[in-house]
Amino acid sequence: MTLARRKASAPRDLEGPAALDLQRFTNAGRLLEALSDELLSAVGMAHHDVGFLCELLPRGGADEQVRDAAAEARTSLFRAAAGVSALLSVARPRGLLTVPLRVVEVAEAALFDLQVRLVGLSVVRDLSTDAWVLADRGTLLQSLVSLLLDAADAAEPRGHIRVALREESGHVSLSIEDDGPAPLSPESLPEQANTPLWICRNVLLSIGATLSVGIGPLGGKQVTIGLRAA
Repeated sequence: MTLARRKASAPRDLEGPAALDLQRFTNAGRLLEALSDELLSAVGMAHHDVGFLCELLPRGGADEQVRDAAAEARTSLFRAAAGVSALLSVARPRGLLTVPLRVVEVAEAALFDLQVRLVGLSVVRDLSTDAWVLADRGTLLQSLVSLLLDAADAAEPRGHIRVALREESGHVSLSIEDDGPAPLSPESLPEQANTPLWICRNVLLSIGATLSVGIGPLGGKQVTIGLRAA
């Protein structure tokens, strides 16, 4: 139910300040939905154009700094788009479509979207298992992109990221590991509200997945997504 529609289902005997507050709440929802659509479109177009410019800029020399700045701008635009999408989901939540998915395809799509951001890092893909899971593709893709960005931010300069897929009895696990500083413990996640890990964990719970955090073989953070096998 959108914020704009809640008025219809609200009690009809509200009067005075309560009725005024409800009307303001309804109007705010309508405004948020309208503005979010426009902002998401503008930010998405800018993200695409900056990515195109990154591809045109040659590597090395004086242009390398410009290329790095463009890559950072593209990452910032992606984060802005994710934030606008989150606001839009509040004003107009979409229905989740849980269907059988090839995890490899979704993981490769996330890595492709972030190829500019991951330049300079060694990314190891251990995705040989052709596992199928039950999940909402958009939710899983958005979570993987967010976790990969978090790993890239944490990794050492010229560092390493490893993406690994494992299939077990009735479950599939997808882990993202970096060689950055020691991670937050799983127990600390509830207190770390609004961090990428905390947000992703709650988003993944909505599609029946889990998220755990530990220290991986590289000495940094290892985030593991647990998914239901299809």
